[in-house]
Amino acid sequence: MRPFPIALAATLHDPTAALRDDIERALPRLRALYAGVAVATSPPTSKRIVRQLAAAGVHAGTPPANTRGPLYRMAIRGALETAAPAVHYVDFDRAVHWLRVAPRELAAVLRLSRRQGPLLVGRTATAHASHHRPLWATELVAGRLIADELGVAGRLDVLVPSFVLPAGAAGELARRSRARGEEIYGEWAALVAAAVPQLAYVECRGLDWETPDRFRRAVRRAGLAAWRRRQETPGEWALRTAMAEKIVAGFERTRARWPSRPRLVRFPPRSVR
Repeated sequence: MRPFPIALAATLHDPTAALRDDIERALPRLRALYAGVAVATSPPTSKRIVRQLAAAGVHAGTPPANTRGPLYRMAIRGALETAAPAVHYVDFDRAVHWLRVAPRELAAVLRLSRRQGPLLVGRTATAHASHHRPLWATELVAGRLIADELGVAGRLDVLVPSFVLPAGAAGELARRSRARGEEIYGEWAALVAAAVPQLAYVECRGLDWETPDRFRRAVRRAGLAAWRRRQETPGEWALRTAMAEKIVAGFERTRARWPSRPRLVRFPPRSVR
């Protein structure tokens, strides 16, 4: 099929090259799906991965500092350089996982965005609950606080993050973005909400927990349930709690500058099967 007139903007942090084989398999399919692919890599990402992406013509660069904000904005700017009329942001490890477990769903999301315009993509409740409990529980609280501020009743998952915006709106988001660390997740939630007057919203099963893809041997030895429980340490709970606080603070600070309550048009998950 012909590529969608949408560029993929993605970020990747992979110091051990754990996803090298997965990326090798995914790249031709992603390049067939999107009009352009731009992957910005964190400074610690393996040089093997960087060379792999560069050889495929999809490496969007590496910022000098190992912080999320500059990395995420670099990905958006790289996608805009393709001159595609729209940009889809999603973390690259999530995109690779999504393409493996639910390729038809990913293509259907892009079709939905072509029909409905700006699109916010969340996780189904089951996909979100597949993550380890410290992440899932703290994101539930942060996400609910954000939804309440936006005046959205019912479930709203803005913390994947994944969205499709027209190129002009994506460029404006990158220009307005100032966050450097974890607060960017809240900042971007506010900026996406302020980017357009109406957002379509759909939840996807292919956005389930992608991290086990990096640890397949350990997961096979222990079993996924047991391996997931190993992540439920006091240190991880403290990390995720602090991260949730930064996300909400980033959202509130940004929304004070760019207030909005976009109209949300919900589509059921079956819309993208």
